[in-house]
Parts: sequence; C-alpha cells; structure tokens
Amino acid sequence: MTGGERALDRAFWTRVLGAAVFVRAAAALVVLRGMPMVSDAREYFDLGARLAAGAPVGAFYWPPGESLALAPWFALFGPDVLVARLVTIAISVGTVVLVTLTARDLAGPRAARAAGWIMALYPPSVLLCGQTYAQHLAALCLAGIAYAGLRAARTGHLPSFAATGVAFGLGYLTRPSMISVAPVVAFVWGAAILRRSRGRGPMLVGAAGALCIALGCLVPACWHDARAGAGWTVSTNNERNLFLGNNPYTPDYKTSHLGQRSLDELDPETRAYLASFYERPDARGAMQREALSYVLTHPGRTALRTLNRATSFWGFDYLAAREIQKWADFGSRAALPLLAIEGGSYLLVATLAIAALFAMRGVGDRGAKGWLLALALAYELPYALAFSGGTYHFPVMVLIVPLAAIAAAAPAAAWRELRASRVAWAALGVFAVVELQYAYYAITMSS
Repeated sequence: MTGGERALDRAFWTRVLGAAVFVRAAAALVVLRGMPMVSDAREYFDLGARLAAGAPVGAFYWPPGESLALAPWFALFGPDVLVARLVTIAISVGTVVLVTLTARDLAGPRAARAAGWIMALYPPSVLLCGQTYAQHLAALCLAGIAYAGLRAARTGHLPSFAATGVAFGLGYLTRPSMISVAPVVAFVWGAAILRRSRGRGPMLVGAAGALCIALGCLVPACWHDARAGAGWTVSTNNERNLFLGNNPYTPDYKTSHLGQRSLDELDPETRAYLASFYERPDARGAMQREALSYVLTHPGRTALRTLNRATSFWGFDYLAAREIQKWADFGSRAALPLLAIEGGSYLLVATLAIAALFAMRGVGDRGAKGWLLALALAYELPYALAFSGGTYHFPVMVLIVPLAAIAAAAPAAAWRELRASRVAWAALGVFAVVELQYAYYAITMSS
C-alpha cells in the first residue's frame, strides 16, 4: 500500500483538522476580530440571543436553524460575538470531517486526503467563519445527508438512517430549500429497499425512523409559527423570496438584486411597487399570488430568468470579500487580491470537479458520483425558481469538493485525461462563459 493509498490515520486527522481550526481562528478571531456581524448574520445572531434569553419571539421570519444552533451556547456563555464565531468555526470544521469521509466512500483514501485538505483550506469557508450566516450550518447538514444517506442505502445501518434524519431536519430549519433533496433521498432509499431480497424490514424501520426524527426537528418550529398566526411554516420569508424573483421589476439576470437592496436603494417606481405589497395585511398571500400570476402570464421571460438563475447559482464567490471591503473601507483595487483568493479558489475547485466528471469518468464509484450530482442539482432547484446568485452554492460545495478531489489526488492523470476529452473541454468552455457573464453583471449592477 503506497503512501497516497494508506488509510486515514490519526496523524492525517490531526494535521488536517489542526490546519482547519488554525486558519479559521486566524481569520475570524485575529484578522477580522473587529468586524461586527453584518446583514443576515446579524439577524441570526440577534434571534439566537433572544431565544437564549427566553424573550418573546413572534413568527420566525428567517429560518430559525442557525439561531437555534447558537442559542444554547449563548445561554451558557452569553450572546457574545466570540462565542458565535467559535460555534461557527466548530460547524465549519465538522464539515471538513464529513467531506473527507464522503470522498473516501467515493474514491478511496487518496481522494479523501485531497478532499480533506481542500475543504480545510477552502478560502470562501475560511473567510466567512467570522459571520453567523446560515451557509456553514446548511453545508454541514447537506454533508451529513450526503455521507449518512448513501451509507444508509448501501448498508442498512440504522444509525446512518437516524443521522440522515437529523441532518435533514436541522437542514430544513436552516434553509427550507433543503426540502428539494428529499425526493432524491427517498428515491435512492426506495430503490435500495426494493433491490434487497432480505433485510427489507430493518431498512423500512430505518427510513421511517429518519422521517420521524426529521419531523421531530421541524414540528416544534412549525407549531411555534402557527401559534403566532403565521400558519404551519418554518419561516415567513419564502413568499417574499418567490415574489422578489418573479415580478415586473426583477432583473432578468441578477434575479437576487431586489432581495439584496433595501427599498431606499431602489428607484422610486420599483420601491413603490414593492412597498405596495409589503404594507398589505395579507402580504404573504398577495406576494405569492402576484409571483405566480407573473410566471403564468410571462412564460418566455420566466424561462429566461430560470436559465439565468440556474447558471448564476454557479457564479464565483465574493460575499466575504465584499463584506470585508465594506467594513475595512477598501477601495475596489485594494479588495481585488481578496476577491481573487475567494473567487479564484472556487473556480479552481469547480474546474477540478469538471475534469473529474467529464475526463476521469472511470475513476471513483459511479453510484456515489450520481448521488452527489443528484443532490447538488436538487438543492439548486428552488433557487432556479425564486432568485439566485453565487453565494447560494456555498452549501453545495460539500458535494463538489469530493468530486474535485478525484482530480486533485492524481493531477498528472487528470491532465492526461483532460487533454484527450473534447467533452470535458466543452464543459469547461461552458463554465467559463457562465463565469464571465456572472462577472459582467456583478460589476455592472454593483452600485
């Protein structure tokens, strides 16, 4: 057994997890220690503090998963930014573990080692550890579904079913878009049960147990919102998201634009239109009806926007660089190196994944590859229907990194296979066009 093929021993885990903790702590606790919580991260932080204090909380506007994860620690140590960042670092490092294990099941220990190091040092993850955005927790839950869900289907291991239920339940509380991966899990588990001539009973029990565990995570939050008069829902912002991405003033490409700007930053006509819905007593229902009406009466434009949403979902990361730039008051040129690190690392990982998928098709477990791709595309679906942007693919990178690790673990073979594959070069060409288009609109609509 060669050095590259040896098992994932204690020395490897010590090094990779030590590096993951070190770079995240250096970024969040040293370099960015003076940066306050911003944007959605502040909202999640504040809700977590209210939950920890037992203060009255109405219906959840934001999905409560991130805040619920923070609340116990705030109750123990106080609602401090340092506590929040330590929790976020722990969640992110947990993701490194799951991604490494997923890559091992996909293509063996050598790919697992590559995946572990990629995820440990992945700049978009490292740079965002100082903020309590929901991305890290959503990524951890999606990684849990990917790893435990496939093991449950293949081994019938009851703890794997239970872990999948926990990951899905918490994931849905964190990002309701997680519901879109449920059909993939149900299909794969159903097929695995039907293929078995013996042992179907325990697998059915496991699947039923996973469902009960997931519902056990969701029902209390839904009951809370129902008692607050919002109906059986996890959060009340979903109708608004659909509306913002499907109305006459939604940009055809950057469909997330209206959701990323306050009313004061929009032109008077758009501001008046949106405000007319926000101020209605039945605002959620009115926004949903308006969005569906627009979709049905403008099929061509909706199709264009859907295509643009599907492609912009894979645009390069720049959320952390942009927020750091605003906090530090950098000029655009001064922020370019940070943007190059954040966005460039995503482009590199995505390129490696494309090479593995289209040029190295014989390497790795085909079933596991299909599983990861199906989960990624399913997770993307709600964003293709509402609004989208590069920041929303953050959780999906836990599915992409194991694929990228196949090429990263054998770069010479990857390059050799890539040079001979026209399909792979065509896929890379399409990806380049997607990124150039994304960059154009990110620049022209930045103000």
